Amino acid sequence: MYLFYATIVFGVCYLLNYHVFHIGQLQYDEYKTEMAQADIAKKLYLSKAANQVDENTVKLAHDPAVIASGAAIFKQNCVACHGDHAQGVVGPNLTDDYWLHGGKVNDLFKTVKYGVLSKGMPTWEKVLSPKQISDVVNYVKSLHGSNPPNPKAPQGEKEIDSNVSSTVKKANSNS
Repeated sequence: MYLFYATIVFGVCYLLNYHVFHIGQLQYDEYKTEMAQADIAKKLYLSKAANQVDENTVKLAHDPAVIASGAAIFKQNCVACHGDHAQGVVGPNLTDDYWLHGGKVNDLFKTVKYGVLSKGMPTWEKVLSPKQISDVVNYVKSLHGSNPPNPKAPQGEKEIDSNVSSTVKKANSNS
């Protein structure tokens, strides 16, 4: 009999707690709260994961948002040496086929991250995040073959981009 009275007391307390005074969260509300917290944790993880890029894991991206971000960073930090259109001023022309330290995405990332002090290229790893360096590198790769006005003479070794050459081969085979 005591168990019966205990369940009645429990039921009244439950009713008052969850439905009258709204002190506790109902199961669905608790679920929504946990999902919101998980969403925040996921966004935080992904923002940190984006900064886990290095010269071994960087990938070529054609996303317009990445290119725009890289362009903004380039204009803020790189224009003084490489020019408004990456045509080269003090630093080398970044739009041609010639590269001093390699023209692959991995090589460019490494050059931007660590710099080349003997050539006057500062290290950017303390100033820019890995994601920002990746964006700049993707922007520079997007400028390949843009033929800006008054380009600096070629420097370094000629290195044909495999992505560009395969596109050219496909275009020629369709003709």
